Amino acid sequence: MSDQHKVSKAKTKLIKGQVIRLDNGDYLLKEFLSKSEVLLVKLDDSKTIEVVKLSDIITAIVPADTSEQVVHDDILAIPKKDLKTAKERLKAIKPLIELGSAFKVRDAKIQAAKVGVHYNTLLRWLKSYNATQSLVSLAPRRRGWNRDKTRVDEETDQVINHCIDNFYLTKARMTPKAVYLRVKEACENANLKPPSQSTVYRRISRVPEERRLRARGHTDIADNRFLARAGKFPGADTILSVVQIDHTPLDIIIVDDEQRESIKRVWLTMAIDVYSRMVTGFYLSLDAPSTLSVAMCLSHSIIPKENWLKHLNLDLEWLVWGIPKKVHVDNGADFTSDTLRLGCMENNINLEFRPVAKPRWGGHIERLLGTFQQNLKDLDGKTFNNPKARGSYDSEKNAIFNFEALEHWLINAIVRYHHEKHDVLGVPPATKWSMAVYGELDDIPHGWPDLPSDPLSIELSFLPYERRTIRSQGIVWDGLYYFSDNIRHLIGAYHPDTKKPKQFIIRRDPRNIKRIWVYDDKAKIYLKVPYADPSISFRTVWELREAKAYLKQLGQTDYNQSMLSRALSNMKRIEDESRKATTDARRKAQRDKNHKKSKTPAAFAAIEPVIDEKDATKSETRPTPQDEELWDDDIDDFDIE
Repeated sequence: MSDQHKVSKAKTKLIKGQVIRLDNGDYLLKEFLSKSEVLLVKLDDSKTIEVVKLSDIITAIVPADTSEQVVHDDILAIPKKDLKTAKERLKAIKPLIELGSAFKVRDAKIQAAKVGVHYNTLLRWLKSYNATQSLVSLAPRRRGWNRDKTRVDEETDQVINHCIDNFYLTKARMTPKAVYLRVKEACENANLKPPSQSTVYRRISRVPEERRLRARGHTDIADNRFLARAGKFPGADTILSVVQIDHTPLDIIIVDDEQRESIKRVWLTMAIDVYSRMVTGFYLSLDAPSTLSVAMCLSHSIIPKENWLKHLNLDLEWLVWGIPKKVHVDNGADFTSDTLRLGCMENNINLEFRPVAKPRWGGHIERLLGTFQQNLKDLDGKTFNNPKARGSYDSEKNAIFNFEALEHWLINAIVRYHHEKHDVLGVPPATKWSMAVYGELDDIPHGWPDLPSDPLSIELSFLPYERRTIRSQGIVWDGLYYFSDNIRHLIGAYHPDTKKPKQFIIRRDPRNIKRIWVYDDKAKIYLKVPYADPSISFRTVWELREAKAYLKQLGQTDYNQSMLSRALSNMKRIEDESRKATTDARRKAQRDKNHKKSKTPAAFAAIEPVIDEKDATKSETRPTPQDEELWDDDIDDFDIE
């Protein structure tokens, strides 16, 4: 497993003519044969033609090589003044973005006069933004390699752009191969080294879809696809235009893995695409709702789920992924944290809060959660909301599901729900989603959402953070020391402007604090850093809190790392002795077990896993007190219908 990770917001399009980079070479996506199969042609051998499942493409796609990959800052590494500048630039080009492919250079000249910059500057900002749809791309550039620059020399780059504009983006609708041949011919005539076929194809694939459609004579399709249409929920005019997220405790008692005794209920965080009613992702946990719950649910929503389903040995299809335009949430502290706000900003997601005292605005997700709660009524261990409904039924005595079994049941229930007729839509959610993608009946094809090429960068952007200086002993976080040779060059670093000790962005996953991620803003990479002392046994932030509380009860307020470790050992011994006797102890033991074996969404989708037993942790920090855990106590056993 690599001990560093380069941040990238690059995306892969699933459209005809797109280059798909698989582990055995580059392929051209020739045709969608059906809703589940595609035709691929190998670029360096046109005789190699393959018919593959769409789900197999998703699991096989690998990121582009570093010469083509767009690399970005973490938004937290951008100085406030530069972030302010990026927002101002986005505001300046927003009218041009809204024009889509109807945009002409004269529009840039008119807008430039309004905002007081040269129109070429606006065009450069627009190009940078269109490459990633991320605010980060508009931040002022520092010395070093240009983030949006390709490795193709300037003259060849001009030839490629000229051929795309004059041969591809016309009503003649030349194929990518024909455009490549024009590029090759033009370069040879100019005594330039022709670029590779893959380079030209990738450049074509970066053309915004709306511009592609309008320039190639599909104005009617572009109008229907990109012009806003009125809907019952404001803005929910196509898939991923609005996603709602909320939490609920599930109405069922579960048992622990070891004793098969009750450990009360679990929390479900779920996301729904308002347009199609498809479940885009979820997060199931014994921990009360927190910023982590939202981060994991949103990451699960964005990242393809095929590898995750294979890991769970579930032969199911859940072809939903992509970055939503808007995430709609309530006003709970877990949704108003800086971590979520900045993560959404970095990924160009509009975070919108439900109007106070207007619950109907969150009705879609609440009804969805209610649907799954209703399905639980047929299961052993179900709970009730009043004694009359419960009668003599003993929920704890009848409980049979452990955490893993309930998770598998829920996944199957979600997939089944996707294919059942929806009362309001009149068709199953999966059909509604497919109609938006491929275009059926009155729906215009919108195509598949872009695939995030780097799931780990997506996940890291939503995990809580802190800032720390790096000294000779390493990094201290919550009294625990972290160090490895890969951060040695950062020791004693000073800020170039203030000359004060430099603070680096660090992130961790509270379920696995055996490692942290340190952001090197010069190299634009995250460095994975383990405990300085490998014997330290804390795995979760909850274990650390409990050890501190234990020492406080003993009257010890001045403690070090070793004392905390001994406190944890004593607590484990006491817990083992009392596990059979108490529900809380069993619940805690099961929670610790879940944390130990859990993997994040990116762990299944990325080339390198995010969490493993030996190498552990990602990020969680506290820019605000609410960011880690918002409710400290377990859920009391109360009845729900």
